[in-house]
Amino acid sequence: MTFISYAYIVLFAVALLARVTIGRSSNAKPYLWVLLALSLIFYGWFRWWYLLILCGTATVDYYAAQLLVRPSLTARQRKQVLAVSMISNLGVLGFFKYTNFALGSIRAGLGYFGIAAPWQDAITITLPIGISFYTFQSMSYTIDVYRGLLTPARCFWRFLLFVSFFPHLVAGPIVRALDYLYQFDRPRRIRAVVVTEGVALIARGLFLKMVCADNIGTFLAGIPAISDGVWDKGYVRGADSATLWLWVALFSAQIYCDFAGYTDIARGSAYLLGYRLTVNFRYPYIASSFSDFWRRWHISLSSWLRDYLYRPLGGNQQGRARTYLNLFTVMLLGGLWHGAAWPFVLWGGIHGTALAVERMLGLADRARTPATTWTAALAQLCWSVPYFVVVQLVVALAWVYFRSDTIAHANMFAANLFTAPQWTLDFREPSLRLMIVLLLPVAALHLRQLAHETARFPVAAPFERAAWAAMMLYLAATVYGRANAFIYFQF
Repeated sequence: MTFISYAYIVLFAVALLARVTIGRSSNAKPYLWVLLALSLIFYGWFRWWYLLILCGTATVDYYAAQLLVRPSLTARQRKQVLAVSMISNLGVLGFFKYTNFALGSIRAGLGYFGIAAPWQDAITITLPIGISFYTFQSMSYTIDVYRGLLTPARCFWRFLLFVSFFPHLVAGPIVRALDYLYQFDRPRRIRAVVVTEGVALIARGLFLKMVCADNIGTFLAGIPAISDGVWDKGYVRGADSATLWLWVALFSAQIYCDFAGYTDIARGSAYLLGYRLTVNFRYPYIASSFSDFWRRWHISLSSWLRDYLYRPLGGNQQGRARTYLNLFTVMLLGGLWHGAAWPFVLWGGIHGTALAVERMLGLADRARTPATTWTAALAQLCWSVPYFVVVQLVVALAWVYFRSDTIAHANMFAANLFTAPQWTLDFREPSLRLMIVLLLPVAALHLRQLAHETARFPVAAPFERAAWAAMMLYLAATVYGRANAFIYFQF
């Protein structure tokens, strides 16, 4: 079941009905049971056996957390319990997500030396939707209990609801128990400001997904040179650089609209049901540095990697060389988290290298340092604008590897951006002009946020937000593109 389906409308309507009836009671238990049942239906709608994996992961971590708080356990025993939880989580994730990747890489390596692999045919293991997201959520719960930051959930079904809550289940944001479990017992009064915020988020999410992302995706699939066969060498070699640069711009917008749209719908749905989810995007294409980009893009993942991987590795507390290595390693693993393929690893490596070089040269600190005189402000502007262009250009070029099936084809694509014949696009084409129009909302959202952050431009008033939400809902209902699955479902 996806957010863009009639089945979801029915399921969410039932959830809303429960919210305005039993959800207003001081006894939260009946409402939570309804949400749990709906969440399991939502996830089991894809494949019923996905529920076995979800419930198995939740069971291991729930009982591991219960053991971790027993006073009779020694420090060594607590580490052993945590290790069982981590091995269980990473083992399940590794089996379903990386077995095909590992076997394929071994097969390719053996073939390089002329050795035939014992398995000649590809082994296909179906990846359960959202397994990367709920695995990280469940792992963070056990780790936080081990660190003494969190008290374990009182009962298993409450913890299962935390893991399976349907708005964030299959594509995030990655919710931490520290930020969410306490909300189960919080009073859930229906307030106008919460309702309007929830509706506005859902409206913007539907607009970004159905109008922008889906129409852009349909357009990209129809361009002969950059359709799904773009990675065929003949197509890439025959494409002009203008078409390829257009692809870069459109795909950058598509992946943002698709993923941010999902997050907005998830957060808006949770608001209407009485719960608050973490912000996952803060207009990443106005980032002034690479570190700033990761404070704005997929925030729940980047903060998870920072708190549960970067800092345990030593963070920036063990010397400069170790700091650079930690940054590179974390981003490399972040790329691998996105998908079991070498292009994803290289995508993470590009960002890891950029973060390490930026820290080595102090570029991010320079971008954040306030200017005290007009001459210093002018000098900083002359420096920060070119660096902003470099950051956004590297981010955009990295998307080529993110989208590629092989590194070789991505390299060829990137090379043709600068060497292919120039600017042969015909802007008289109606479909091409529509794509330019669809880039405008993405630009407008980012420019408005930039004006707010730099010039303290006021945020939208409630009436203005309502007008924008109504317009976005109307466009989503009338100018929607062909339904496409959310891109991050594959992760």
